[in-house]
Amino acid sequence: MSESKSEPYTVEQLQQQYAVSMQVAVGVMEQFGGDRSRIDKFLKRWPQKRAKPIDAGKN
Repeated sequence: MSESKSEPYTVEQLQQQYAVSMQVAVGVMEQFGGDRSRIDKFLKRWPQKRAKPIDAGKN
């Protein structure tokens, strides 16, 4: 299990785990070089956009 944590992320893994776009995943990979611990720390602080109801603000 510790071996899988030490392997660098792939773009696909970032997209699946953090629900980010391709552009964001590639940018993060370029910035951190796939380093899991640094990417995890950075993306845990990334603001998660929550889906708003369709009728929000229609009053």
